Amino acid sequence: MTPFAPRLSVAAWFVLMGLLTTSLAYASDRPTPATLTHAQYLEQLQSYENQVNQLASAPQGTPSFRDTIPDALNVQTSRGDVRVETAFLRDALNRFLTVEPKARPKILSDLGSRLQAMRAEADLYDQPSRADDATRKRLEQILATREFNHVRGPNALELFKQRVQAWILKQLRKISPKVPDLQNAGQIFVWVMIALASAVAAVWLYRISNQNLPGKREILPFMPSSRTWHEWLSQARERAAQGQWRDAIHFGFWAAVSRLEAEGTWPPDKARTPREYLAAIPGSSLSREPFAALTGKFEASWYGNRPSTENDFAQFTANLERLGCR
Repeated sequence: MTPFAPRLSVAAWFVLMGLLTTSLAYASDRPTPATLTHAQYLEQLQSYENQVNQLASAPQGTPSFRDTIPDALNVQTSRGDVRVETAFLRDALNRFLTVEPKARPKILSDLGSRLQAMRAEADLYDQPSRADDATRKRLEQILATREFNHVRGPNALELFKQRVQAWILKQLRKISPKVPDLQNAGQIFVWVMIALASAVAAVWLYRISNQNLPGKREILPFMPSSRTWHEWLSQARERAAQGQWRDAIHFGFWAAVSRLEAEGTWPPDKARTPREYLAAIPGSSLSREPFAALTGKFEASWYGNRPSTENDFAQFTANLERLGCR
């Protein structure tokens, strides 16, 4: 169990670093911001709006359209350059590629409305500064309309996911231009990663569940006292002679149980645990202390998989003799 956990952690770090690297690589491939006049800016917005409208009937053109969009547009105005962010357009197109077909019309409708609002706002760029209040009021009126009720910007995790998805789609197109767009490739990637993580967790839990832990029941098909303690002890010594110290301690423990059970210390029970045997011995009994030492050594060796040595068996045998198993 212990060697497995670090490997899981290292694998997780490699996956995380890989995703971060690919995301940064995708970001470096975007076009540089363009500087436009007011008229060119309006034409660019109109072009974006026209291409958005065309996606309804030709969604396969989405990747090439998205890849032409820079981080921002710089607009020259009489009051200085204005930087207009365009990340919302790229992010919406990424969502358009990954969502189910029935959700696409809503994305295109929201994009069209926003581009129209931006063209309306652009008309005020070259007006004197007193128009700022009017611009703000007009923009608030536009954004207050019904189509913007559910519009919100993507959070950091969504942006990261969209960039990874977009990068995957771009790499697939590089492998073969004839490969059709896998519009759900991003979602498939996410589910594959979830499946892999679940599989690793399942293996880890399986290994833990198979570990023999102290106190685990060892179901015997017979009562320990159905065999004399001499027989159990004889088997323990045979295993010790072969250097099988773990098995020797195992049989030696049942020799102690068989002896105490035959003496009437507790009633026979096939499903009693080592700790339950110990709890059944009265505190005033002279057998309690050596049997407690035997139980601890047996649990550590048999259930805890702790390596056993000749010295461990010698100490174990000494406590057996204190119980009369000689």
